[in-house]
Amino acid sequence: MLLYWAAIAACLPVFWVVVLPSLGGGAQRLHASHWLLVLLHALSGSVTIIAGFTALWMGWTRRAFEWHRHTGCTYIGAGMTMAFLALVLSIENPHASPGSVLSTGTLSLVWLVAAGIGWRRGSQRRWASHRRWMIRSMVLTWTFVFCRLASRAVDLDAIGPSGAALGIWTYWLGPALICEAVLQWWQRWRPA
Repeated sequence: MLLYWAAIAACLPVFWVVVLPSLGGGAQRLHASHWLLVLLHALSGSVTIIAGFTALWMGWTRRAFEWHRHTGCTYIGAGMTMAFLALVLSIENPHASPGSVLSTGTLSLVWLVAAGIGWRRGSQRRWASHRRWMIRSMVLTWTFVFCRLASRAVDLDAIGPSGAALGIWTYWLGPALICEAVLQWWQRWRPA
């Protein structure tokens, strides 16, 4: 539960420093040629984070559980929009950073796969598998935020042109691998 609230708390500075300026038009100068995509990415990403943490909380506590499916569908719809836009921005590569293209594009694809499998498992009523895949998906959703937060806190460009890309790989692969290790451990040692 502590990790859950810490992840939510980590999102707040990113909303303040990254999302609000994007929504307010502050990012329009920096991203003039693709500002609408950035704006839609920020909006859908915000909805994804809010719906994801809410659906996770509902599934975990069983409170307001009758809304879990609707909240989860909102998470999936907004998240697919967010990840697709991130993938488009990675492919278009408007800032000419080749290393970041592969890392952010791969994160987008991995998110789409994890969320898609999680949604499918839920529609098949395979609840244990659904739960694990949605946790993976939510960790990847959070890493979108963590990449923004960490890239502002640590200047990896100082180590060279591939520094930012190295950071993005680290910022999303690290949490994803830790999540997978915990899920595997939990599945093995949890009583039936």
